[in-house]
Amino acid sequence: MVAIDVSHTEYEEEAKLYLEIIRRYHSEVKRAVEFGSGGGSNAYYLKQHFSMTLTDLSTDMLAVSRALNPDCEHIQGDMKNLNLEAQFDLVFIHDAIMYFTDKADLLEVMRNAKNHLNEEGVLMIMTDHFKETFRPETDHGGIDQGKRGMRYLEWTYDSDPDDNVTETEYAYIMRDENGRIYREYDRAESGLFSMPEWEEMLAKAGFQAHFERVEYTGIEGNYFAIVATQI
Repeated sequence: MVAIDVSHTEYEEEAKLYLEIIRRYHSEVKRAVEFGSGGGSNAYYLKQHFSMTLTDLSTDMLAVSRALNPDCEHIQGDMKNLNLEAQFDLVFIHDAIMYFTDKADLLEVMRNAKNHLNEEGVLMIMTDHFKETFRPETDHGGIDQGKRGMRYLEWTYDSDPDDNVTETEYAYIMRDENGRIYREYDRAESGLFSMPEWEEMLAKAGFQAHFERVEYTGIEGNYFAIVATQI
C-alpha cells in the first residue's frame, strides 16, 4: 500500500473551518457519511472527530481514499440513489455537488441525504460558487519531484449568464523521469445557482437552509457553506 500524506495542505484548514460550522448546528455528531468523497482528503481530518462512511461513484477515487483512510468504510454508489440502510448525524457533501447542473438531480441528492439522516441530523454542502458570488477566475501552479514535474492552468468562466452552468478549461504540462514533455487538456461544467434557488430546492426536500461564511487563509472571494437543518 502506498502511503499518502496530506498533512499541512489546504485540506487541513478546510476541514477545521467546516468542523467549526458543523458544531454550531450539531455539537454531538458521532456518525457521518460523505457523498462524493473523492480521494478522502477532507475525511482524513474530519474522521478524527467522528466516524465517517465514504461514498463515491468512482471506484478509482475510492481506491485512493482507501489508501489514505483505511479505517473508514468505503462504498461505491451514486449520491442520488445509493441506499446505505443506515442513518447518520451528518451528511457532508463537498465540491462533488458542483457536477450537478440540473435542479431535478440536485433535488434527488437532497432527498436522499434526508433519508440518511436521523431526526437531529444535518446536511452540510460546500459548493464553490453562487450566482451572487461568482467571478471568472484563473488558477495556476505546479510541482517538481526530482526529474519529474507538472504545471497547470485552470480558467473558470460563465459563457451564458442566463443558464445554470459555468465552464472550466484545464491545461496540464508534465515532464516524466526521462525528461519527456507531454500535455493534457480537459474541460468540465459545473452548476451555478443562486442562494434563493438553493433555499427553494432544500425546502422541497424538507430542509431549512442556512448560509455560513467560510474565510480561507490567502484565498480571495466570498465563500459560503450551506447547512441544512430538517424542517
